[in-house]
Amino acid sequence: MKTTLPFKNLFARFSYGNRPRPARDWFALLSIATFLIVLSIGWNLWLLRSVERGRVIGNEAPPAFDATPIEEIRAVFESRALEELKYRQQYRFVDPSL
Repeated sequence: MKTTLPFKNLFARFSYGNRPRPARDWFALLSIATFLIVLSIGWNLWLLRSVERGRVIGNEAPPAFDATPIEEIRAVFESRALEELKYRQQYRFVDPSL
């Protein structure tokens, strides 16, 4: 008893045979590309809508925002600005070359 694979007819259908058929190849290429683009657009729209609704993507919830480091950096820059102001208004320098 001889069995044939169901894919054999499918492969034979897409084989070149005696002469090439570029129209079929271009149709297959453009069909696959169009399908992938539509799939990508659908995925991106789903992802955008999920994020807009506030859902978490992935397994972990995002950590709460901690503003303490930002406030520390802001305090450092404020102290530098005050020191710069002191250099311009309060401190007096004598030029030793005179």
